[in-house]
Order: sequence, then structure tokens, then C-alpha cells
Amino acid sequence: MLELEPAMPLINAHCHLELSNLEGKMPKNKPFFEWLTYLRKETESWAKEDYQASYLRGLELACAAGTALIYDVGNKMSELQHSQVSTLSMHEVIKEFLPEPCTPHSIYATPPELVKRAIRQCVGAGIPWSIHLAEFDESDRFVDFLEIFSDEIEIVKNGFVVHGNFLKESDLNFMAKNNIALVHCPQSHEWFGHKDPDFEMWKHSGVDICIATDSLASASSLDLMEQLKTLFRRYPKAFTQEEAIAAVTTVPAKYLISF
Repeated sequence: MLELEPAMPLINAHCHLELSNLEGKMPKNKPFFEWLTYLRKETESWAKEDYQASYLRGLELACAAGTALIYDVGNKMSELQHSQVSTLSMHEVIKEFLPEPCTPHSIYATPPELVKRAIRQCVGAGIPWSIHLAEFDESDRFVDFLEIFSDEIEIVKNGFVVHGNFLKESDLNFMAKNNIALVHCPQSHEWFGHKDPDFEMWKHSGVDICIATDSLASASSLDLMEQLKTLFRRYPKAFTQEEAIAAVTTVPAKYLISF
């Protein structure tokens, strides 16, 4: 049971707010691309107003859970703001609508040139970038991501690798040396039935670890404390309570608090 009170405002390092109205509509324990087919079917008739309503609902839920800052990643740009929750949106930074089903955060659904452009624009804007890697098998390897930047590897710094279930020790060492944090989403991890993370290897590498929610399309809550409860229920010895609280406060703050 979590007994500590966060000393800082809660910071969610990875969320897809625009998918909040998919709560309760998506299947569990399906292969990722089968799950993605359900997602596309559910949203195929959504207009801009539907995405905005879903985004705003996510903000309200996050606010009710005490979240102060959210790093949001999605396909749709949104002008919506909230008086009590700040958002930093990668898709707002790159300043363009992305062709379906592309998102700026994955290499399995996005052309390499768009991945490169999105991260360049984040670097140019001085904010962290975010990328889904090594999530569900070895088809989205960290080395494949680095290969996209083989001619300018120096820009692959100051970002977030999300999920990272199949990261290798060499990947984690690169991340630790280049200010790239690893983001784990406990409820989403459980939702897809992913293999157990190698928390010992993660921590031994020295990489910064954040805990986040992902979206309500693959999680039951946008409450970060509920995510920590899921983490401790499944992996009671993976983190101390102090480490877990840091993963939703001081660790993501290193990357996001100045924005």
C-alpha cells in the first residue's frame, strides 16, 4: 500500500488524451495490431469535435486525480486548455496534421522521414521528444530507431522512450548517457499482457524511469496513483515507495518542469 504523499505535483510523462472516450470500449489481451484495428473502427466516424470532447474529458479526469502536467502525444491538434492541468503536446510542436494512421511517436506506423522531422522539430523547440520503442516484440528495436539518425546521431538526446519492454542493456546504457528516460505504463502493460519488464536491468543501467498512464484505450485510469498501485500489485519488489513516487514527480520534472 502506498503511504507516501507526493512532495511535488504529479506529472504524467505519457498520455494520449484524445482517446479518453474509448474507456471501456477496447478489448484486453489482444495482439497490438488486432487491438489497433478495434481502435480505428471505434474512431473512424469521429469528427474534430469528438476528438476535442475526448481530449477535454481526459483533462478533467487527470485534474480530478491531482495531475498538474501531462506530456500528450496524438494525431490531432487541440487548442483546448485547462485552468488546473498544463499540457505539453508533441503533436502541437511539429505543427502539422499527420496522415492516418501515422503518429509522431512510433517507428512501426510512421515513415522514417516523418519520425526524423518530428524529433528535429522537438529539438528545435527545445522540448523532449517521445517515441514508442521495443513495446510488443522486436519489430520496433531501439537500434532501428537510431539507424534513422545515423547521419546526425547527436540529436538523439533529451527524450522519452515509451514502454521499452524489449530494450537491451546496450540500449539502456545509450539512453542513460544521453538523457533519455524510459516510461513505463503499468495498466497498459497489463492490458496487453506484455512480458514482465526487467526492472533490475533498467535500474542497474542508471536510466531515468517515469511511470505514466498511457490512454484510456488501454488503461482503466488516468490517475497516476492508481498506476502505482497496479505497479506494486504486480511487481511489489521492483521499486521502493520513494522510487515510485519519484517516477511520477521529480524524475519527469527533470525533463518537463521548465515548460
